[in-house]
Amino acid sequence: MKLNRKWLMVIALVMSLTMATAGTLAYLTDRDSEANVFTIGNVEIDLKEDFENGAELIPGVNIEKKPTITNIGRNDAWVWAEIAIPSALNDTSSASKNAVHFNMSKESVEKGLWNWWDGADYSEGAYMITTKDINGVSYDVYTVQYETALKPGETTAQPVMYKVYLDPHVDIDPDGNWALVEDGVVTPINWNSNTNGNPVIYVSAYAMQTAGFDSVYVAYDAYKSQWGDNGGEYAEPQMPGEPAPANAKAEYNGKTYDDIYKAVAAANQNGGGTITLLGSAKLDKPVEIASNITIKGEKNAITYTREDSFTGTMFTVKAGTTLTVENVVLDGAGATATGNLIATEGNGSIVLNAGAVLQNNNGAHAVSLATRGGGTLTLNGAQIIKNSSGSGAIWGGGHIIVNEGSKINNNSSTGIAGAIRMVGSCNLTMNGGEISNNTAAGDGGAIWGYGSSTYNFNGGKMSGNTSAGTGGAIYTGTYSVINIGGDFEMKDNKAANSGAIRLTDHTSMNMTGGVISGNTQNGESNAFNTWNNSISITGGTINDDFSYVGGLGLTIGKADINGVVSYDLATNHNTAYLAKDFEGFKFKVNTESSNFASFNFKPASDYTYTAGDENKLVCMNDGYVTYWDAATNTFRLKAN
Repeated sequence: MKLNRKWLMVIALVMSLTMATAGTLAYLTDRDSEANVFTIGNVEIDLKEDFENGAELIPGVNIEKKPTITNIGRNDAWVWAEIAIPSALNDTSSASKNAVHFNMSKESVEKGLWNWWDGADYSEGAYMITTKDINGVSYDVYTVQYETALKPGETTAQPVMYKVYLDPHVDIDPDGNWALVEDGVVTPINWNSNTNGNPVIYVSAYAMQTAGFDSVYVAYDAYKSQWGDNGGEYAEPQMPGEPAPANAKAEYNGKTYDDIYKAVAAANQNGGGTITLLGSAKLDKPVEIASNITIKGEKNAITYTREDSFTGTMFTVKAGTTLTVENVVLDGAGATATGNLIATEGNGSIVLNAGAVLQNNNGAHAVSLATRGGGTLTLNGAQIIKNSSGSGAIWGGGHIIVNEGSKINNNSSTGIAGAIRMVGSCNLTMNGGEISNNTAAGDGGAIWGYGSSTYNFNGGKMSGNTSAGTGGAIYTGTYSVINIGGDFEMKDNKAANSGAIRLTDHTSMNMTGGVISGNTQNGESNAFNTWNNSISITGGTINDDFSYVGGLGLTIGKADINGVVSYDLATNHNTAYLAKDFEGFKFKVNTESSNFASFNFKPASDYTYTAGDENKLVCMNDGYVTYWDAATNTFRLKAN
């Protein structure tokens, strides 16, 4: 039976937590005015996870899903978690029959961290599974217990689970229905979901005081005796693109306001502070930030989108102020927008912390930084994903900083700049995270930059970006500077011209570390094509071919170059340069140039020739080898 390979699905993660808290009791004597106050304590936990809500499931392809629990209360706590899988996708009798799988950590089990089994000794028990009705859908719920008590401030040493994936045998049958297909047997699948046909996996965390309970098992039994199977909290899932609820309340300085507009107005008037959003909401006009304000979600599922009648910018940050966002999703809902999700004026700044997600803005940018005055954008574990415009998800000048855990992924452009369009004299610093799988119909699959900009790539990766024009990952403007070092990776980008980077005239590049690999130009190995650039490659690894036109500006040192370097000589340029310490590499020279006969490698002035160094320079031109010319202190070519 021939089946169609239509297998993209969406899975939404809704993280929820249950916490035990206590207040204060007062014991009053009946004979005098003394009062003895007893503080019972506080048990509070925080469930966090690096997961992209709405991630696409593809058969056999793992999606990382690593929930951890942190004790943010004042007292030691036992903790456990529940993982809820739609019963229609799960076969408790045989994991091989499941449509959706998730992986636990064998190391975690062997070290006695998480226990998945019914009983303290996992060798004697089966999975601890119950069935629950969650938001109108039947779920198989796995209980997982953490066997070590968490002290205040501690986080579980390993996540509850690691990965989720769709079974490789999931397919669509000839009638267009989902099915599990194995050995010719077709078993229909009913997703049995309440989210537009998209399955939802829930992770819920629990905590119990350690005082009075010798183990997590005793605490768990006590909890169950009080709450039964109904003690968990499972939020209604909010899928990307779905309408958010009506305006929700917000809290500022201990007071609850009817909506975010009133809370922000109070914060602006009082010099800033922290606003906690108590629920998801729709905006019908911009929220204007005129002081230093932090906006955070009470839970990870807080989503703000626009009313149907409003298409403009959602948040405006005035000059001289900073907006910090965490645990809040700003969702353009895929509708055509005329404004951004967040924009700055003058030197306004935006800080996006963990849990901040800017997504699905279509027709305008997710972030717009003012070009005059230089707005600043800092990502600390945030996500800017699935936005589409004519020139990047992020647009503007100033300074963009991408730190560990951040994602600028799956954005697209109908013109240049799939992810970031940098204007003149803008700086980009990447210390970690990723800028991946962005696409541009024009130049710059991920980044398109005007001139005189500086790029510092210290860590993280740029991968899977695509340009239909030039520069699979980056297209630079003239007189720009690119610095590549640390453990930065630039992999698997592709373009019609210059697979990874297009270095325009007078742009300079300094590579001291990192890896450039797997980039292609029209399907063939290519890292970059250059002309009249100053380039120094003294460290790191380049596994791709690259070309240099002009000479006089390319210096190669102690770097691991596994591709072929092509020298396409221009008029009066016939010299390539080597650092004092250079590793071996392969090269070829344009034999049709009138300067071919004069081509030479000139080492640094402090270089001392060592017999055999010429063998490091492997000429790929048929019939030619490299030799040392002691008279000119250069390496030259001769017919062999």
